[in-house]
Amino acid sequence: MSRLLKFLRDNHFSENKSSLNEYRIGVEALGRPEDFDPAKNSCVRVEMHRLRTRLRKYYESEGADHTLRIVLLEGRYGLRFVRVEDGPSTPTSELGEPGTSGEEPGLRSKFPVNGEQRLATTDSVEQPSRSRRRTAVGLIVAAATAGVVALGVFAWMMLGAHFRGKSAHSVVSPSASAGEPANAATVEAGTVRILAGHPSGDYIDRNGRTWGSDRYFTGGESVALKLPYIQGTSDPIIYHAAREGEFSYDIPMGRGEYELRLHFVETNFGPGTFTGRGESSRVFSVLLNDQPLLTSFDILSDAGGNFRALTRVFKGVSAASDGMIHLKFHRWFDQPMINAIELVPEVGGKMNPVRIVTQDNSYIDHAGRLWSSDQYAIGGVLAAHQYPVMNVPDPHLYDGERFGHFTYQIPAAPGHYTVSLYLIEAFFGSESPRPDNNPRVFNVYANGQELLRNFNIFEKAGGSNKPLVETFRGLVPNAAGLIVLDFVPVKNYPCVSAIEVTDESQ
Repeated sequence: MSRLLKFLRDNHFSENKSSLNEYRIGVEALGRPEDFDPAKNSCVRVEMHRLRTRLRKYYESEGADHTLRIVLLEGRYGLRFVRVEDGPSTPTSELGEPGTSGEEPGLRSKFPVNGEQRLATTDSVEQPSRSRRRTAVGLIVAAATAGVVALGVFAWMMLGAHFRGKSAHSVVSPSASAGEPANAATVEAGTVRILAGHPSGDYIDRNGRTWGSDRYFTGGESVALKLPYIQGTSDPIIYHAAREGEFSYDIPMGRGEYELRLHFVETNFGPGTFTGRGESSRVFSVLLNDQPLLTSFDILSDAGGNFRALTRVFKGVSAASDGMIHLKFHRWFDQPMINAIELVPEVGGKMNPVRIVTQDNSYIDHAGRLWSSDQYAIGGVLAAHQYPVMNVPDPHLYDGERFGHFTYQIPAAPGHYTVSLYLIEAFFGSESPRPDNNPRVFNVYANGQELLRNFNIFEKAGGSNKPLVETFRGLVPNAAGLIVLDFVPVKNYPCVSAIEVTDESQ
C-alpha cells in the first residue's frame, strides 16, 4: 500500500501527468506481469479499496490533527487533497465526485452540514508552489505511510496472503461472536474455489478471493456462455463458463467439515433465449459422496428467471473415507451444468455469516470481518452517500445504499437465521438534499413474511443521517435454499445500506 500511494503521488505531481487505468497500476505499481488482465484479476480494485480504507482510519486516529488530507477518489484512480477548515475534529469527506454506479437524482449534490460546507478542496484555497506542495505531500505520505503500515497489518493478513501465495493467518478479535470466524482470513486456509469450465489461470474477485481454473473433474465438457447481462452478482466473470453434461468432481480435502457452495446461472432456457422454453427444460440431480444433495433441480425455477445468479449452500460437508469430496451430476432432462464450486471450512457447525455492504467495494469492519461488495440483488440502483456517519463503530457501512423496488436472494443452508438490516435516511430530512416533508415509506418481506410495514427510517431513527439497525430472528430459507428479502415501495423508494445474515444454530 505504501508503494501504491507513492506511485499515485508521483503521477499526480508529474510534469507529464497522465490518466491512470487498472493495467498501468497493476504493472507499474503492483509489479504484475505485462500480460496482466484487469478483467480476470481485480487486484487493483482490491488494493485501492484497502488503501482508501486505511487512509480513512489513519485520519480518524493518528492523523486526526492533519489539516491537509489525502483522499482517493471513489471509482477513479487519482488523488485529491482537501483542507479541514474548522479544525481536526471535522470529519474527512470526499466532495463533488460522481459515483460510478446509478445514483438517485440529487443524492450526491453538494449540500451543507448544519449550514456550512465543512471541507474545501485545494482547488478553492490558495495554492502553494509546486515544490512546497511536493514537500508537504511528501511529509503527509510519509506520515500516512507509517499509519497505513501499522493499521494495514490486520487487513494485509486478511486479504493479502493469497496474493503472496501463503496461507492466511487467523487473528482472533474480541468483538467476534463465539464460534464465528474472527475475520475473512480465518476460513481461507483449506478453501477450494473452482471456476467450472474455465480453462486456465486464476481469477481474483471483487472481494479479494482467488478462484482457480477447472480441475478435479471427470466427464462433461467445458462451455463458454454468452451473457448479455446477469443479475444477482458483482462478479459476472464467475459465470462466463460452465461444465456441462454427465460429469463428476473428486476434490481432495483435509479432515473437518466444510460449507459447500454451488453456483449456477441458466442461459439456454427462459424468456428471450433461442429455445424459448421455460421451467422443466433442464432438470438434473447432484449427489454428494453418493448421497442425494439436489433432486429434480431446476436452475430456472429456483432462481426465478434466466440470466440470474443462483447459489445453493450446504453445511456439514466432509470428505469420504478416501479423503475426497465426490460430486456427481446426473441428467434427467437436458444436460446438467455448473458454473463454480466453493468449499470453505465451517466453524462451530454454523453457516459462515453473510455480510453485504451496498457498495461497489468490500469493507472490513472494526472487528476485522469482511463485508462483501453488493451481491444477490435483483432490481434497484446503487448510490453513494455524500457525508460520512459519525459516532458508530463502523461508519463506512453507511457510505452507500441500494434504493428502488428490489429484492435480495441470499443463499442459506437449512436452519434458522438472524437477519439485520442497516438503514439510514440520507436523502430526506432537514440535513439532507431534500429538506421537505416527503417521507420514505416502504414494506419489507422475507419469503413472503412481513418484517416491516409502512416503515419510515427518518421517523424511527429520529432524524436524517442517523444509522438504524432492524434485526429479525428465526427466519428460515425457502425450498430453493434462499432467504428472499423484498423491499416494496409505499411512498418514494425503499433503501438499505448493509445486510447481515447469521446462523442461529447452537
